[in-house]
Amino acid sequence: MKFAATLSALLLPFFAAAPLHAAEGIEVQAASVALRDSTLEFSVRAEFPVDDKMRAALEAGATVDIEFEAILDRRNDFWFDSQILEASYLRELSWNAPSQRFVLREEAGGEQRTFTTIEEALESAGRLQGWTVGIPVQLEPEESYKVSVRARLRRGRMPTALKDLTFWTRYWSRSEWYEWALPR
Repeated sequence: MKFAATLSALLLPFFAAAPLHAAEGIEVQAASVALRDSTLEFSVRAEFPVDDKMRAALEAGATVDIEFEAILDRRNDFWFDSQILEASYLRELSWNAPSQRFVLREEAGGEQRTFTTIEEALESAGRLQGWTVGIPVQLEPEESYKVSVRARLRRGRMPTALKDLTFWTRYWSRSEWYEWALPR
């Protein structure tokens, strides 16, 4: 047991470093979760800044995927935490040139809303209420659990003509993990 605790303490700084490609400005400002039977219900508020790459991608006909990721871990004092579930929720932002509006589409259910400005669309995209995720195993009352949430942006679909010209480019960034103990 002492060896595992010592090894864990020595390696922790290397694994706890900031994520690669941490976002410039994407931030999960608040998040909460409610445990209902074998389901987690998330509420997340994130901020997505507008930048020139995003505007250019949307104007060229590409979509921007806005994704929320959540992880539930069982805490372990002597070794790495055990991941119980990993889930994601996807939204898609696009520009509709004929209507001159930004379209935000939910992957789950296909619901869509339109906005006159990109700032309004991103503000709405950053608010996620009532996202439910089923827990695949029974949670033990004596165990402690950690919830982590982050937000990501990445270039989504592109028109075929642009794919050939921009196959080498990538557009993506993400926030750091927003973590807290699962309330019991």
